[in-house]
Amino acid sequence: MAATAPTPVATYGRDPKIAESVREKLLPDIEVVHCCLDFAAALAELPALCAGDLETTPSSGLGTNAQASSPAARRVPKAIFFGGGGFSDDEFEKITAAVRERAPGVYFVKVQKRDVLAAGSFGPNPDTIAKIYRKKMAALAGA
Repeated sequence: MAATAPTPVATYGRDPKIAESVREKLLPDIEVVHCCLDFAAALAELPALCAGDLETTPSSGLGTNAQASSPAARRVPKAIFFGGGGFSDDEFEKITAAVRERAPGVYFVKVQKRDVLAAGSFGPNPDTIAKIYRKKMAALAGA
C-alpha cells in the first residue's frame, strides 16, 4: 500500500515562530507549502499560487515551496489556513474573494483566539492550533 502525499496548504498569520511551529505539528498529513505573514503578500501571492502559478514563491521564506529547487517541485495549496488574531475580517474577506475569483475550489480554514480558548488552551498553542486545523479540514472534506 503506497503512502499518500500530505495535503498541501498555505497559511496566513502574523507570527513567523508560531507559523513554523504549527507547520511542524501538521506534518506528516498536512504540508504547509506557502506562508504569508502580511496582508499585502497574501493578497498578491495566494490567488496566483492557488490558481496554479508555481512561479509564485513565499516572500516570507517559509513553507516547503520556498526551498523547492524549481517551480516544477512546488505544490499548489488545496486550502488556506488563517491563524491567530493578527488579521481582520476585512482582510479575510478580501483574500478569500481574490482567491475564489481565480481558484474557486480552495478551502478556507480560520482559527481564532476563541477557538483556541474553547479547546482549553490559553495563548497561541501550536499543538492546539494544529488539532483545530485538522478537525476543521476533516469537517470540510466530509461536507
